[in-house]
Amino acid sequence: MAESSGGVTDGVRDWFADVRVDETLATMPSSVVLGFALAGVVLAVYGPAWRLAGYPVTLVHELGHVVAALTAGFRLRGVTVRGDLSGATNFWSHSTPGTLWTMWWGYPAPAVLGWGLVWAATQGWARLALGVLVVCLALVFLLSRSWLTVAVVLTTGVAFGLVGWYGSEWLCTVVVYAFAWLLTVGAVRGLWAVVRTHTTGRGVQQSDAYLMGRRSAVPGGVWLLTFVLVIGACVWFNVASVVTALD
Repeated sequence: MAESSGGVTDGVRDWFADVRVDETLATMPSSVVLGFALAGVVLAVYGPAWRLAGYPVTLVHELGHVVAALTAGFRLRGVTVRGDLSGATNFWSHSTPGTLWTMWWGYPAPAVLGWGLVWAATQGWARLALGVLVVCLALVFLLSRSWLTVAVVLTTGVAFGLVGWYGSEWLCTVVVYAFAWLLTVGAVRGLWAVVRTHTTGRGVQQSDAYLMGRRSAVPGGVWLLTFVLVIGACVWFNVASVVTALD
């Protein structure tokens, strides 16, 4: 039994060793690191590019709700991505804390995942990160409730799958890194949109922070502040990664 256990442990260790890549941000020229960070930023801020690149960011927003709902023990009914880059995750809730937990994870999810992907690109886990992304997208695929959602999930999942399976170590790392910046800046865009909604009052009834305030004793503005703090921390970490690479 001990030998069997040791064999499994060795097999897992060997598998991780095979998956890990030697090409990281530290081994790349600083100009490459800066260039792919800027590529992700441009996709998020340039209007025509954002109309397409924004769909994966919306998927990650909804994925945040999905994972949070599962950890809360809720039953999921479906995920929908709409043509205006908005989305919805429907779930059966049976507790207020779990509902608040599930609702909270929408806006911070892209920034938190962006932070995780930067860490993966820094530590040599870019190929593994692509595999995890494909698995998460497969979960969303099973919950998709519109043809547009299916198309976005399949396009994104196939792209990441091909890069992760056939791509070089360099390609895996730069794709993960650029996508991390797309998510990070996309999270800032989403945050700015919801802050503007709260300040103008237009459509505020659809805001997650507003709805969380209605369901709890904590005002919507406080929930909004938690979004700001988490997203801001992720932005700071990712900017630090670029500064470190340029030193």
